[in-house]
Amino acid sequence: MFKSSITRICRPPQSNNILNTLIRYQSTNTTSTTPTTSTIKPTNFNTTTTTTTTTNNNPISQNITDSISTLKLSSNGSRDLYAIFRLYNMPYLVTKGDKIYLPFKLKNVKIGDNLKLNDVITLGSTNYTYNNDKGIDSSIYNLQANVIEITREPLYHVIRKKQRCRRTKTFNVEPFQTVLMINELKLN
Repeated sequence: MFKSSITRICRPPQSNNILNTLIRYQSTNTTSTTPTTSTIKPTNFNTTTTTTTTTNNNPISQNITDSISTLKLSSNGSRDLYAIFRLYNMPYLVTKGDKIYLPFKLKNVKIGDNLKLNDVITLGSTNYTYNNDKGIDSSIYNLQANVIEITREPLYHVIRKKQRCRRTKTFNVEPFQTVLMINELKLN
């Protein structure tokens, strides 16, 4: 059973354009894709939608390679590249240089450790997005994070009271946080 939590993602000012593009892409995307096919869709409303599908002559890997090469060319040398990865089934939108505040303490992790994040479901740039709900093959991209800090949230109090009982209990709550910094995000 997973806890519901609120996560904070700090982004540099340039990533607001990427977030607006993602929101625009999600609002225009009305068709659903199967996990075996990959789609690349431009976000300009004036251009036509380009969809890559599998045929009997070309294998799926060739279509994925074509899609990734298109994404590579449009990402401006991985400068405008973003990724959405899952950590304990919670999605996080990141670009290179972002800090991620996780509302829990990661097990068996120390400050300074390098983590390879391999559950990416979306890779995209300002014009194109590559999405696969089952997960993108980790040989296509390289996404690494560094553990910066393991700290606690500010102290707050929780008051608990049972029904029809006047007594209240006060608990001091100071949960852990893990801070990650995205070191590397690039397409191979």
